[in-house]
Amino acid sequence: MPEDGACPGVGGNTLARIVEDNCPGMLASAGVVIEHLDAQAGIWQLSIDEGQTWRAIRTDLINRDGNLGLALDRDARLRVLPYCDHRVTGARVVFHTVPRSHGPGNGSYRAYACDGREDGSGTIALVLSLAAINGAPPAVHVPRLRNKRALAQRAVAAPRQGAVPLA
Repeated sequence: MPEDGACPGVGGNTLARIVEDNCPGMLASAGVVIEHLDAQAGIWQLSIDEGQTWRAIRTDLINRDGNLGLALDRDARLRVLPYCDHRVTGARVVFHTVPRSHGPGNGSYRAYACDGREDGSGTIALVLSLAAINGAPPAVHVPRLRNKRALAQRAVAAPRQGAVPLA
């Protein structure tokens, strides 16, 4: 895995990377509780196994009134798949950091205290570009297009070059 924490080809940045890149000076945390995700941006997904599998995030649960959030450890990955008919340049993400790992509760929806959080962890609202959330796409090698007729002629000509005349 590259040093920057991004796995090539899986998409999605870790929450640690999103926080570090967009909240300079914030103390390192063990995880976050996501309080709101911009549902207009597309379909949100999470991965808690380094991008091997992805699960849809229930934005209808966390975006409603009340204090229900999505608990994720710092190494969990987040991505958004934009809707085809909607051009999205940024998406709103609201969260607060937590000092301890969620353990077996990583990836679960749970109630959180809106006031009196540990270590003064306040709510952070960011509008992030899709690249900041999803990461840069991996480089893809695209083979050069070839003329099919030229390839076919070359294949037919190849046996003639090494052919031995019959006597």
